[in-house]
Amino acid sequence: MTEAVQAVEADAPIGLAAARALRHEIEKRSDEAEASKCVPADLVEKLNEHRLFSMAIPKSLGGEECHVLDILQAIEEASYADSAVGWLAMIYSTTATTSAALDPAWAAKIYDAKNQVPISAGATAPTGKGKKVDGGVEVTGRWQWGSGAHHADWICGGTLVQDGDDIKRFPSGEPMVHVMYFEKSQVKLHDNWDPSGLRGTGSVDFEVENAFVPEGRWTVLGGSKRVIDGPLYRFPFFGLFAAAVASVPLGIARRAVDDFSELARKKIPAWQKKTINESSITQLELGRAEALMEGAHRYLAHTVGEVWDKLEAGDHATLEDRRQLRMAATQATFMCTEAVDKLYDAGGGTSVQGHCSLQRHFRDIHTATQHRMVGPGALQLAGNIKLTDKAPGATQL
Repeated sequence: MTEAVQAVEADAPIGLAAARALRHEIEKRSDEAEASKCVPADLVEKLNEHRLFSMAIPKSLGGEECHVLDILQAIEEASYADSAVGWLAMIYSTTATTSAALDPAWAAKIYDAKNQVPISAGATAPTGKGKKVDGGVEVTGRWQWGSGAHHADWICGGTLVQDGDDIKRFPSGEPMVHVMYFEKSQVKLHDNWDPSGLRGTGSVDFEVENAFVPEGRWTVLGGSKRVIDGPLYRFPFFGLFAAAVASVPLGIARRAVDDFSELARKKIPAWQKKTINESSITQLELGRAEALMEGAHRYLAHTVGEVWDKLEAGDHATLEDRRQLRMAATQATFMCTEAVDKLYDAGGGTSVQGHCSLQRHFRDIHTATQHRMVGPGALQLAGNIKLTDKAPGATQL
């Protein structure tokens, strides 16, 4: 741990302490990340030196293996300073949890964090095609949403592996999604990221062609057995993924509340004599927005905490636990988005100006809502399970 982190808060978890220690530097570089559509490499390096990206790496490999709520709080704190940095912390942390299911030799090679913390990113969507060859699998494919791939040492891609005239499947018939680990030198990054929000995440497409992946350098979603045990690695992967994604909107919404409060004390509308903080309508909208944000935070933290306590006690996560996790993450995202919308509207014409942070919060949070982990489909799936008692596939919940 660096002296800067120790000086911020001696008892804070490592990730939270790192985000707080570097908050002002993250904020100073925010416009640069927005303009270049990528968090600056030297800032990522400094965040990594402070071990922000070691939170989900197993202790046996030199990582921190943090409590899940500490990871979510650190992501939220980083997102408060800059949404793109928070998004990278989310991606790097959730990807790192797959280390527990990797072949031990490959886990040790890829995730050795005893000195420098390795960074892994990628996409689980199965848009890669693989075929068995001597010693492994040869993969060709292109994936969208490669957030943080510019800074990653290893990049993962979901792949369907050929099995005769078909693809490898679970006994249920559901396709097996192999998450292949590619060396950075095997991957081509495309310069095609130009979104309305979360611009600094650098979520470009990435591609491999006839990339050789040695035996064991992959995991199977919902199918690989854990090699490294612990509550963090028994936690449902998609539940953790969704909660981590939702922590970014939580940070954005909390920052929007603070930024609007500052704006309201200064803004005097045309033909008025008082600042808008004196307006009962403005006060009501701020109260509603803050209540939505706080309610979202508590709902998500409570649900995640309940599941963690069960796992820590040695129990297993049930289907209902997984259902509740997805509902909490999705609803928390919706609530935070509604909160930011209220503040954006309450800011009036000022909100649309480039110098006003509310327009960026608005763009960023509406971009985050498009992630499938926190989209309406998650609530539909939760309702389907409740009403039909049908268990979803291994790659759904």
